[in-house]
Amino acid sequence: MKRFLSFCFVLSCLSVFTISLSGCGKKSSPKPIGPAEKVTYPRSYPAQD
Repeated sequence: MKRFLSFCFVLSCLSVFTISLSGCGKKSSPKPIGPAEKVTYPRSYPAQD
């Protein structure tokens, strides 16, 4: 019984960890949000040296 509870605890921790990081690697086009005429600084990030 103790082994089963440990397995369930580890599985739930891994699930929470995986779900919390699921949005970190999403890719999209690097353009500002909103219509083009409303964007004040279209290329402010990242700053070029």
